[in-house]
Amino acid sequence: MDNQARQVANLEEEVWNAIAAFEQILEAMPNDRASLEALCHAYEQIGDHTRAKDHVIRLVDVLVEEGDGEAAKLLSERLIAYSDGDSRVVDALNKLGAMGGGAVAKGAPSATASSGSAPTKGKAFSLAEELSFAWSLLEEKLLTQEEYGSLVQDLTELSARDNSQTISVLHALELRGHKGLERVLDAVSKSCGTPLILLNSFDVPHAAMSLLPMDFMMRRGVLPFDFVSDDLLVVVMNPFDKQLRRTIKDMTGRNCHFYLTIPTEFDGTLSKIREALEEA
Repeated sequence: MDNQARQVANLEEEVWNAIAAFEQILEAMPNDRASLEALCHAYEQIGDHTRAKDHVIRLVDVLVEEGDGEAAKLLSERLIAYSDGDSRVVDALNKLGAMGGGAVAKGAPSATASSGSAPTKGKAFSLAEELSFAWSLLEEKLLTQEEYGSLVQDLTELSARDNSQTISVLHALELRGHKGLERVLDAVSKSCGTPLILLNSFDVPHAAMSLLPMDFMMRRGVLPFDFVSDDLLVVVMNPFDKQLRRTIKDMTGRNCHFYLTIPTEFDGTLSKIREALEEA
């Protein structure tokens, strides 16, 4: 077996190990959102779209039960990708549509929830998107298999906690004191076309900080920090999440330019914004 084939085999083994771990969690906690999201992503990575779809549908029932409209909206767009005449997908989309997370008509998916709706629930964090981010870093050899496994575990554990902190791949790497964080930031910045900036050098205007709900900014790792003419400048801690960018544009009603920053600077600036909004 040559070196490339060995690397592929090792990656597949890592994914299967993660799948086994999350399936075991589901046996004990069938409605565990983090495990369901992780398994959706893991099965997609190995090309098992049937099992991926099964877990997305299971996740729908959990979201409906919890009444999490924002996560439902994101999930409805993901479900549309599986719309291949499967009646279960149509039923799932109908359930999401009924709670404002999407809509279907005549047995087929249509547009998702209307733009401009401002989610304020604390469960807007998307583990699936962060796991996809982590996988991209592994594929680009910016993480070792061991680092990837630890990162997945950290993200899963952090997402299970009900705390008021931003959860992201970059935050998790910084918490671990990852020595290659600077290289990761540079590579992600170039790959996603999101220039790396130092937020500490900006005095965020009130008009920018008040465009999005504080809870949404914290949970999704988003921070509007300035204007250029009528365009909005926004930091996103997961530049790979294209749906998040569209959501931000819809919610603010502005053309947006996206940037990346260091996790500690994001947290520090967000804390200042929270204080400023509370004083106002």
